[in-house]
Amino acid sequence: MVMIDEKKALELIAQGEGQHVELKREVPSKVRELSEEVCALANATGGYILLGVDNNGKFTEGFTIGNSKRSALRDSVDQIEPQVDCDIYPLNVTGHEIWVMEVKEGEDKPYFCSGAVHIRRGANSQKLRKPADVRKIFDDAGKLNFDMGVCPWFKWEDVSEEAVRDFKRQAGITSDAPSKELITNLGLLTDKGEITNAVPMLFSDVCGKQFINAIIHCVRFKGTENVHIIDSKTFEGPLLSQYNNATAWIKQYLAVEYVMHGFDPRQEIWELPLDAIKEALTNALCHRDYFDSGAKIMVQLYDDRLEISNPGGLLPYVAADFGHRSRSRNPLIFRMFTRLHLVESVGTAFRVSHESFQMTDSRRPNTKPRASLPPFSGKRRLLLPNRQEKVRRKIRRKVRRKRRRKSFGSLLRILALRLPRLLLNVA
Repeated sequence: MVMIDEKKALELIAQGEGQHVELKREVPSKVRELSEEVCALANATGGYILLGVDNNGKFTEGFTIGNSKRSALRDSVDQIEPQVDCDIYPLNVTGHEIWVMEVKEGEDKPYFCSGAVHIRRGANSQKLRKPADVRKIFDDAGKLNFDMGVCPWFKWEDVSEEAVRDFKRQAGITSDAPSKELITNLGLLTDKGEITNAVPMLFSDVCGKQFINAIIHCVRFKGTENVHIIDSKTFEGPLLSQYNNATAWIKQYLAVEYVMHGFDPRQEIWELPLDAIKEALTNALCHRDYFDSGAKIMVQLYDDRLEISNPGGLLPYVAADFGHRSRSRNPLIFRMFTRLHLVESVGTAFRVSHESFQMTDSRRPNTKPRASLPPFSGKRRLLLPNRQEKVRRKIRRKVRRKRRRKSFGSLLRILALRLPRLLLNVA
């Protein structure tokens, strides 16, 4: 156990109460109040509770904690579920005894105290009362998985044999086992043998009808703003079918160059690397928040870029070390897409996407498309510099034409004013 020293304690006291510091003049008569503070800090980013000093930094004279009170405090903290990492120890600060409760950020969130979830927000600890708030903390911890929920309305006869064949072909499965046996062996049922939401999402045409948000909406816009729609398509059904249809829709609007090198087979160089499109689409399907029934995966193609967005940003665990950690909101779907050889399970998606851009034809400098991912968002933006330059040239041409029209109009007005005088002078 690494305890803080006097210098650190004085810094915390000078800092005052905040996101990571709670000051208490004495131990409350109900030690459960301190347990709730510990629970709140563990559900946030950890922190310190300093006992024996008030909000103004004034020490309580003669403060100490006896054995019985200390035992009651320890027992109360141990009631938090799951168990938190909380050290309790005395510390001498400028000749005054205080007690420190050092709370580590929890690795097994959310934590419950007295059957409720508490969380630290600023200088206050709050008991979460709204279901949406409780759901969010479960979601942030990666413990709320839509695909693992039981699907009571789905029947085995609703399984699409075509979807099963497509899955087996993509995954390289040669078994002739019946669909029910295959799905069971894939681990898509609960321990009690109940059908999970992952089954209709992967193997039924009702996905997108029963789960109205489990669709991909593709839109082609004219220009660089989302104003004029040229084409709009919505794809539903099994997720693999959605992926294939959305990919085909994107490719029909992308330019492709065919390059020959000697006797080698011709090489296709797409305006956007297909690996980058694959990573963006599969990540949107695997990691989106399917609990959000008011949103859907959006594929938006403009003259200068492609944007793929999905409900739900990065999980805090992933955002803390982006590009190196992997955790999905939908572990069953993610595992099945791994079987389909469409995703990797080691957190390499963004790096693979970035490297696919680096491999774009290097003979044309400054024309490489680029990928960007705004922090903590669910949007992936694939930029097309070739098209961006065309758009810029088009805008410049419009500006020049406008200026020429304006100059010609000014010349006509000048002539209209001066021509009568010139004619009189000639006469």
